[in-house]
Amino acid sequence: MKIMWVKRFSIGTFILIYAINAALAQTKSWTFDDELCTYKGYYDSKKYTEKQLVDTYSLFRTSHYVPDNETVEELHARFDSTIHHVENLEIVQTSYFQHLKKDVLRYLQETAALKKVQKRAKEEPESLIAAVREGTQARKYAEALYKGGDDLLEAYEHVIKEQMKNNSTPDYLWHNYETTMKHADRLDRAFDYVLVYGWWNSANHLVHHINYDGTQIEKFQKLFIKVETLDCDEP
Repeated sequence: MKIMWVKRFSIGTFILIYAINAALAQTKSWTFDDELCTYKGYYDSKKYTEKQLVDTYSLFRTSHYVPDNETVEELHARFDSTIHHVENLEIVQTSYFQHLKKDVLRYLQETAALKKVQKRAKEEPESLIAAVREGTQARKYAEALYKGGDDLLEAYEHVIKEQMKNNSTPDYLWHNYETTMKHADRLDRAFDYVLVYGWWNSANHLVHHINYDGTQIEKFQKLFIKVETLDCDEP
C-alpha cells in the first residue's frame, strides 16, 4: 500500500509540476510605457504574439503625422506609405482595437484627401469646394477662394476677426491685416491666409479625429494577465 501511495504521489507531483511549467512557458513578458511610466506586462502567448502587442501599441502610440512640406507627388507617396503601414499592422483580435485601426485609417484617408486638394488649391481652386460638405464654414471659405476678388478679401477679413476673438494680441493681428491690404499682391496673400487659417482649419474639423483620452492605454493594459509599474517620472 505504501508503495502504491508513493507511486500515486509521484505521478500527481509530476502532473502538477508539468502543469506549472506549461503555464510558465506560455506566460511571457513585454515592456512598454505611457507618458509618465514604464511597465512590464505579463501575457498569455497562446492568446497574443509579441508582434501583435507591439503593433497594437504602435497603432495608438504613434501620431501617424504626415508633414505636408513636400511636393504633391511626395505627399501622395508619404500618405500612401503611412496608410499601407497601418493596414499591415498585425494587431490583437479584439473588437476595440480592430475598430480603432479602422478609425486611424479613416483619419489618414480623409486627411490625405484634404491635404492633396490643399496642395493644388491655386491650380484647381474648384476642388476646394468639392472636398467639403455643403452648408459648412469650410464650404464658404472654399467658394470665396474659388471666386477670388472681393469675396476673397471679405473672407480674409472674416478669418482675421474670428482669430482676434481668441488671440492674446488682437491688435497685432489687425495691424497685419491692414498692412496686407495695402500691398499690391493682397489677393495672393489673402488666398494663402484664408486657405490655411480659414479653409484648412475648418475642413480639418470635419475629419474623423480620434480622441486619445487614455482609454487606449487602459484597454491595452487589460490584454495582460498582470502589469507591473517599473518606473515613473514626476508629473
